[in-house]
Amino acid sequence: MTIQPDVQAPALNRRKVGDYVVTYLSDGFLDGSFSYLQGIEAAEAESLLTAAHRPPLAHIAIASYVIQGGGRTVLVDAGTGGFNGWGGRFPVALAAAGVEPADVDAVLLTHAHVDHVGGLTLHGKPIFPKAEVIISEAEAAFWQDDAIMASAGGDARPFFDAARLALDAYAPRLKRVGAGEVLPGIALVPLPGHTPGHSGYHIQSGADQLLIWADITHMADIQIRKPEVTIGFDVDPDQARATRMKVLDQVASDRLAVAGMHLNMPGFLTVERHGAGYAKVDLPWTPSLL
Repeated sequence: MTIQPDVQAPALNRRKVGDYVVTYLSDGFLDGSFSYLQGIEAAEAESLLTAAHRPPLAHIAIASYVIQGGGRTVLVDAGTGGFNGWGGRFPVALAAAGVEPADVDAVLLTHAHVDHVGGLTLHGKPIFPKAEVIISEAEAAFWQDDAIMASAGGDARPFFDAARLALDAYAPRLKRVGAGEVLPGIALVPLPGHTPGHSGYHIQSGADQLLIWADITHMADIQIRKPEVTIGFDVDPDQARATRMKVLDQVASDRLAVAGMHLNMPGFLTVERHGAGYAKVDLPWTPSLL
């Protein structure tokens, strides 16, 4: 009997950054709604996706990255853990990349939304037995503040619970940091707005650079063309918008390669100026490791 697949095979893409190899790991997607977006009508959002040769659906890709080099295996975020039926493919992709949980030396968190920390635990226990977890001080403080949780309302409670579960599970190995180098050649870059401590990671090795910009975009085909568009998950939409505009300008000016947690395959892109705005340029998969 032939069984017809209804999901993609584990999605991986690797890119060299000097002495590092960075691997995109797809966790699948969140089947969302254009109502999540502010500053754009659904018809225009669909039109932008169609122009980018994507299905006009409000699917939000979810991804993590592995950085290998310098004797270390480092994760950047860990997917959803299947929370709310979102994603759930991260463990399969990690295994397909040849990485066992015990291989992971550190996890760099961009922020503590559940689609980034849900895959850190199983039944409340750490999945990565020896990994140090690195997070911005501002981010950890936000999610662990009882007054903020109380004022956020009941709808936000599952997100606070998920963040606290992950951070508490790794408490003995949780390292809170500020801006700057967190591992050799890898620096935390504050990118506030989406959450108070939302962070990217800049990798520099020799002449090569890569900016992992985390959640600067959730739907890149829309928000790079229209960076004023925000999403309902933003804690501070105005600050998130300002941060996105600043980052897009920097990436276009410096011709940076970018990775992000809500990019579709190939998982790496750059940004070019397009009139008064910007255009997305995917950095394609290649059969050789470049």
